[in-house]
Amino acid sequence: MTARIKLTPQMAEYEQKFTDGGEVRWLPYLMYFHPTDHSSEVVNTDASGFRYSELLGIQYSVVNSRHAKSVRVLAGSSTVFGIGASSDAWTLPSRLAENDPDSKPWINFGGRSFNSTQELTLFTLYRHLLPKVDEIVLFSGFNNLGLARQPQSSRGEHGAFFNCNQFFDAMRPETQAPKRGMFRALLGKEQEEPTPEPPPTMEEQIEYAADLTLRHLDTWRALAADMGAKLTFILQPLAGWVREKGCDEEEQLFAELDRAGSFSEVYGDILQPSVCEAYAARLREGAQKMGVRFVNITPLLSEALRPEQWLFVDRIHFTDQGNDFVSKIILDVL
Repeated sequence: MTARIKLTPQMAEYEQKFTDGGEVRWLPYLMYFHPTDHSSEVVNTDASGFRYSELLGIQYSVVNSRHAKSVRVLAGSSTVFGIGASSDAWTLPSRLAENDPDSKPWINFGGRSFNSTQELTLFTLYRHLLPKVDEIVLFSGFNNLGLARQPQSSRGEHGAFFNCNQFFDAMRPETQAPKRGMFRALLGKEQEEPTPEPPPTMEEQIEYAADLTLRHLDTWRALAADMGAKLTFILQPLAGWVREKGCDEEEQLFAELDRAGSFSEVYGDILQPSVCEAYAARLREGAQKMGVRFVNITPLLSEALRPEQWLFVDRIHFTDQGNDFVSKIILDVL
């Protein structure tokens, strides 16, 4: 039995339905979103694919929230969606709702594998379904940074997105390449592959990701002001940012994931605490200029976390108790 099956059996549900190899629902404007009306002990989604959050035994979602007088919104990517949680009740939005002294619903506006463009687009397309929104918390930041090393041709004007290479390859016209090849053959020249674009430096990646995030944060600011909602941006933590060595369970899972995949190989440089500090400083500076509150939650978690405390199921997503722990830190700073 592997460490993942033993320690995090709920991950099988996410891998079956909520990963790139699962039931991807392709959508115009967003590229992709979650399966609709999915029902299981681990994950339940509404008619548009949003995951349910819970408060005092009552389910709330974007589509099913009109029965609440007002709500708070947690927006972001897969950590907000709740990859890693054993049930809807243990996602970050649900733990925020249960631990909130005001006992007010928190709506899950998380989109798995979304960048900031997709997070913002998702909200603009579906916010009309919500009742009065008192507060919006953006819990985000990693995906923009992780995708910043993609070549400029993939990043375009609005940032690269996961699966973008497959998309661009599928959309590339097939009729042009043979003609170019035939012309070159007549001239006695072989068609050369384009020279790969050198990856940007870490400083360039941080600057690019911060600029993109702040550009979209300014639109969130305008939307929140129009809705009369308080807005806070929280830079999501990564395991390597929080502490150098995880608890026993985390180290078992990280080692197994590294053997099965290439996360550390691809993103190992991002996991360095110095990257968190530089990225957070750039985001804080930009957020303050536009009057948006910014929180780097990583040092708060590092200070409060006990060495034996199990927080992560992988280097990005939380355990049940991790979501509960992080929710209390969030509520303390709001």
